[in-house]
Amino acid sequence: MLTRRTQDRRPTPYRSALDWFFDDAFLDWSRWAGNAGMTPMIDMRETDDAYIVEAELPGVKPEDAEVTLDGQTLVIRGRYSEERETDGSKGRYLVKERQSGAYTRAITLPGGIDSDKVSSSFADGVLAITLPKAAEAKARRIPVSTAPQNAKRVGPASS
Repeated sequence: MLTRRTQDRRPTPYRSALDWFFDDAFLDWSRWAGNAGMTPMIDMRETDDAYIVEAELPGVKPEDAEVTLDGQTLVIRGRYSEERETDGSKGRYLVKERQSGAYTRAITLPGGIDSDKVSSSFADGVLAITLPKAAEAKARRIPVSTAPQNAKRVGPASS
């Protein structure tokens, strides 16, 4: 193994630790970006009749989540909470990684939504929102027919 050394040839263990820290592919940089780490992860899919958004909200109570639809923008707001103890009866923390605070996630939807029929459900830490497509936004098949034999040509005649 190669070891980096300073000008006077002493080993520098801190340098290799910093290299490891910044080169670690599994390091979650969102943890260092303030509340960015609290943004819920989502999956969004489309069916013939609706858009379905699923948001991971582990540890969130349904009453702490709010869903609004403004035009084509879906907004999920809420609060991650944690138990606060003040008397130290449960011991002292050696590691504390769970976060608390507010989160907001806005998603622009790709098409028209029938806002009167939007529904949501919450189970096992996943918020599922079903957004039915408006009638004019649904794709429809247009049949292609052949021109009848006696059809008249429209437009300038080609010679």
